[in-house]
Order: sequence, then structure tokens, then C-alpha cells
Amino acid sequence: MKVFCFLVSFFCLYSVSSQSKSELYIKQYSELAVSEMKEFGIPASITLSQGILESGNGESYLATEGKNHFGIKCHDWEGEEIYADDDKENECFRKYKKVQQSYRDHSEFLTTHSRYSSLFELEITDYKGWAKGLKKAGYATSPTYAEKLISIIERYNLQEFDQEEKDESLREKHLFVTHNYGFPFAYGIGLNYMQMDKYFISTDISSSFVFSGVSVGGGKHLFDKFYAAMSVNGIYHGYTNNDKHKLDVGINPKLTYVLDKKNKRILINAGFIYTLEEIKNKNIRATFSLTYLIK
Repeated sequence: MKVFCFLVSFFCLYSVSSQSKSELYIKQYSELAVSEMKEFGIPASITLSQGILESGNGESYLATEGKNHFGIKCHDWEGEEIYADDDKENECFRKYKKVQQSYRDHSEFLTTHSRYSSLFELEITDYKGWAKGLKKAGYATSPTYAEKLISIIERYNLQEFDQEEKDESLREKHLFVTHNYGFPFAYGIGLNYMQMDKYFISTDISSSFVFSGVSVGGGKHLFDKFYAAMSVNGIYHGYTNNDKHKLDVGINPKLTYVLDKKNKRILINAGFIYTLEEIKNKNIRATFSLTYLIK
């Protein structure tokens, strides 16, 4: 019984100690991980969880002697080297002068090797996809590598650092080039200035086989991601009642929904356009478009 109590106490103390070390690691390097995320698009949760796992909370031989926090081997490395046992004995690993260099090299390693390119198609908040993708691409040989990363992320809520990037990357950006697809205007290009959750102002040039035109408009936030929008359109068309090409003016009230997907923003617009002159015996017709905001 005494032996059992001793073992339980030992493992409890070990768990508390290990957790404290991980929390200290996160506190020390979270700002660096977020900085790398903003520059390279790698989730901070992934960077931190890999750092914790690969470096043993910064206490492994590679981390203390070589400042290597991600277990990156030499490969085509031309810098300093450090040797340690891994899958094989006495393998060559990259050695750095500062931990910051290890973090930067980790970012460059993932962004410059093609086998990791598919990861950057994932949302910045999809840490599970990133973890599974790293394992699939061969970052580590452990069959449970993805599960270990996910466990660390969820245990310490590291995914909260990723949300910071998603919120800021689009919110800090206000002026966008736009590409529009829909009807009755098939394609258009323009500019959009958006203050998220407040208003947007837009202008574009659009065209189709029947219509061409320019528009100036804007929208005001209603609730959630919905905006009440209106545009004034200068239209050139060839199907008036007297079959003459004419310039016309149209008013286009619409409801706009903002869709944020994979760190991109799309405006979904639905409404109707009223023209002063009849076009094919109609003054009113439905409108629908998808507006892609390009950063």
C-alpha cells in the first residue's frame, strides 16, 4: 500500500512539474510563435506544441546545447552542427546561436519544402489539420505525432493564439481589390473599403454580354455578418424598347453577407436593380453576386 501511495504521489508531482514547465515554455515563447505566424502563416499553436514536444519544454540536449527546439536535422544545412541519437545513433542536427534562429528556421523549413505546401491551404485555425498534415508529410516518424501535438494544444488552449491572427489579419486590412461574379453582370473588378462590423464603401466596373457598367455604393452593418447595401449604377446596354444602345442609370438595393473562409473574405450579395429605362420590357430584375476581397 505504501508503495502504491508513493507511486501515485510521484506521478502526480511529475505531472504538476511537467505542466509547469510547459506553461513556462508557452509564456516565454508564445510572442515569438505569434510573430512567426503573422509573417509566415504557420499557426502559433502548431509552432508552440512542436517546440514543447521536440525540445522537452526547452530542456532537451538539442535545445540546451544547440538551441534547436524543433528537432530539424542537417539535410542541406551549411551552418553549425550538433550530434545526438534519434532514429539512428549520432545523427546530425542543426545548431543555432539563439532560440529565435531556431524558430525562424522552423518557419522557413516548412514554407520552402514542397511536401508541406498543402498545409498552407488550410485555415490558420485548423490546428488538427496542420498536426495531421505534418505527420503525413513526414515531419516525424512517431505514429502518434499528430495526436501528441493536438493533445498539447488542447491541454494548454494554444489554439487561442491562432484566433488572434485570424481576427487581426482581416480586421487590420481595410482596402481590398475586388473580383465580382454573378448576374446580370457576369464579371467585375473594383475596390472595397471595409470597416468590419461598421460599414463598407465600394466601386467597380462590370460587364457581361448584355450589360456593362460602373457602380458606386456602400453598406451599413445590421447584425452578425449582415449588411444593408445600396449602389448606383451607370449602365450601358443594347436592349431597350427601341433597340438602340443607351446609357442608363440603375439603383441596386441588396442584402450582403460577409463570409470569412480560409483567411479570405467573400461578400455574398442578393437584391434587385431598378433601371430608369425598360430593358426587355422590365425595369426591375434580380441581382446576385459573389465579391472576393483580395488582400
